Amino acid sequence: MFILCMDIGKTKTLAIVLNEKGEVLGKFTSGPSGMWLKEETVMKNVREAIEGCLSISRLSLGDIGLISISWADLDTPKDWENAWRVIEKIGINREKVLIEHDAVAAYYALTLGEPGVAVIAGTGSIGFGVNSRGERMRSSGWGWLIGDEGSAYWIAVRALNAISRAYDGRGEKTILSSMVSEYFGVERELEILDKIYKELKCDPTEISKIARIVDEAASRGDKVAETILEDAGRELALAALCIIRGLGMENEKIVVGGLGSVFKSKIVRDTFLKAVREWAPNAIVKEPLIGEESILGPIVMAFKKLGLRLSEEGIKDFLERIK
Repeated sequence: MFILCMDIGKTKTLAIVLNEKGEVLGKFTSGPSGMWLKEETVMKNVREAIEGCLSISRLSLGDIGLISISWADLDTPKDWENAWRVIEKIGINREKVLIEHDAVAAYYALTLGEPGVAVIAGTGSIGFGVNSRGERMRSSGWGWLIGDEGSAYWIAVRALNAISRAYDGRGEKTILSSMVSEYFGVERELEILDKIYKELKCDPTEISKIARIVDEAASRGDKVAETILEDAGRELALAALCIIRGLGMENEKIVVGGLGSVFKSKIVRDTFLKAVREWAPNAIVKEPLIGEESILGPIVMAFKKLGLRLSEEGIKDFLERIK
């Protein structure tokens, strides 16, 4: 049997075709397809990812036995309705499709379905967990205007605020001022306003890219940048802690971990891991999954759906091959 697994996010759409042994036959990446985007954008990028992956795999849609999808922004019944409409418009039989919110998929990627908590930190952020009684809970994930604390967007906005404060004399001086100005190709900090509001039109995906500059500034010893990243790590750990407490798992041996590009930052990663270990001493804390490793979520979902076994050794081998 051939399985098509997709990780659909705010930044990109990744598709992988594999067989029941876990052997990857094809991989393709297209643009973002989170459900908060316009339907035509979602349709274009989802279709492109599927067709590109099938072409590389030398397979047709009819050869695929199951399509397992991790999909960002499925927060309301309307979001789910829109997602299924996209699937149907592309011409896929919905009986062949398994869809979960990307936070749920992250949980499966990190815990393999055992009791525990996963925290996603990419463009946005969200935590999700399940206890031994099957009770579910989420935390954060309210979007860039309301929450998403610890996400790349949140980090970027904190950096922009720090730049404005430093410029006015209301805050501490930071090399973020010169680094972000250089990134945008402007001479004065005030010109960043044109870039953010007029050129980027406050696009969260584009603004989130500033988070990489914050990590670089921190590596050069900038205290403002370090503080922003430490705060991000604690916020992400707090999302996990709320779920642990909410589901009554404080004294249980559960799996906790993170997933997403923000965890590439050593400061964020170390702060997150330290805080989780302090707040949940009985937890088995896993190293974060980063980059294309997030596709492991829909793969685990697919194998469970089909009643297939996915060994720890097989997972390690798979993760090595997609790096």
